[in-house]
Amino acid sequence: MTAATTQQTFFHMLEQVRHLLEHQPPAEQIAALARLEQMLSQATTSIDTYRASRAARSHPTLFGALPQHQRTDLADLEDRAMEKITAPLSRFSEYQRTIATQLSRATPDKKLLSATVLQYERAILRSLHTATTTLIDVHRKIDGGRKLEGDHLVKEARLIVLSLVSVLGLAIVFTCRSMRWSIAQPLHRLMATADRVAHHDLTAKVESWPNRDEVGTLATSLSSIVTSLRERTAALTHKTKELEAFTYTIAHDLKGLLREIEGFSSLLEKQYVDQGDPHVMHYIDVIRKSSLRLTHMIDALLKYSRLEQQDLPRARFNLLEMISSLLVDRQSQLAGITPQITVNLHFADLYGESVSIRQALVYLLDNALKFSRYSLAQTINIGGQQTPTEPIFWIQDNDIGFDVGQKEKLFGLFERLHNDQEYEGTGVGLAIVKMVADKYEGRIWAESSPWKGSMFYLAFPNSGETVGRQLSTFTQGNAEC
Repeated sequence: MTAATTQQTFFHMLEQVRHLLEHQPPAEQIAALARLEQMLSQATTSIDTYRASRAARSHPTLFGALPQHQRTDLADLEDRAMEKITAPLSRFSEYQRTIATQLSRATPDKKLLSATVLQYERAILRSLHTATTTLIDVHRKIDGGRKLEGDHLVKEARLIVLSLVSVLGLAIVFTCRSMRWSIAQPLHRLMATADRVAHHDLTAKVESWPNRDEVGTLATSLSSIVTSLRERTAALTHKTKELEAFTYTIAHDLKGLLREIEGFSSLLEKQYVDQGDPHVMHYIDVIRKSSLRLTHMIDALLKYSRLEQQDLPRARFNLLEMISSLLVDRQSQLAGITPQITVNLHFADLYGESVSIRQALVYLLDNALKFSRYSLAQTINIGGQQTPTEPIFWIQDNDIGFDVGQKEKLFGLFERLHNDQEYEGTGVGLAIVKMVADKYEGRIWAESSPWKGSMFYLAFPNSGETVGRQLSTFTQGNAEC
């Protein structure tokens, strides 16, 4: 509470007394006296709060600063002003108790309030209003001294901070120069070595550190890591070559056995063709188809293995030309009704290894052609767009679709959603597409629902030098084969 708030309360109390002197009805007088009693309580609380928290003597720092500005008289003036408020306020409270006694003894034929008492109360309130004005003036002068003291402290603080900043700046400059020569430059060389190792350059050599401190420990640890990586890389390379040789040997031997099976099945077919036994011919046909399917699976597995072990050199190529060439190749191989294929690609160039990406597109297109071949109007849409982070390519068809709960199985090796009697395949094609995406740290995903078609997406991330050039006006639409 401030002195101004207390003064406003006294003013409202004076208004209530004035209304009581105007001979209001008894009910109005009682209500006015109740409001007056409430305001008296507020004024008493305000004065007590001011004395405890806002008076100069309640702040040791402020009271101690007054002698420095030769204004100790302000504290005395404030005390006298408070006394001029406290004593009349007590008398007013006594008059209020007198009025309360009169009200308790009043009868309908007697006058409720004494005009003399009300006149005394009005005089007291006027003196309280005047004393509060004096208190406000004294408080403003004290606040002025407080502001002067605050300004003085701010100036001193600024000088102290400026001195500390200057000393700290000199210390920082000295420390930086010292650290640059003793730590920063060697650390920079150590970071360059670590960066080379992070980019798979294991020929990098870690400089020895003369001091046995934290940086020396870091250099020793990095050297141990590089040595361990070299040893493990050499061992892994050796094991990979052994596994590759083993895979090719097994594949070669298996394909040799399969050729023998196919050859003997051909001989059996020639031997029993004249007998016309349908069961025998069916068994021979199953043997030949199974051996052929196993041959295809071995070939697909070899492709998967080669791609897994292959480093893909990257260069910029025209994706639209690749798709056009791919569609021409597929058109020559299609039999029966030719599907409607639409291309709407909003970017032309892509940065990557063209052979592996073409292989991925072939598998996606063949997948769309295979599973939509029983549609009444076979339609395939090829599209793409350039986003701020990656170019996204997609193939949409109107095939039989698949349940969204099975999409996790789509890209697994040898994972198939249909058997050979429904749709032929090895279960390797989409696994190869996923591996191509993984090689580029890209993404592949699919969206579908049963009998409503499927949409396969393939995205390759952008980088500082591999961002595909986005064409703002290029649109290739309604290209049909």
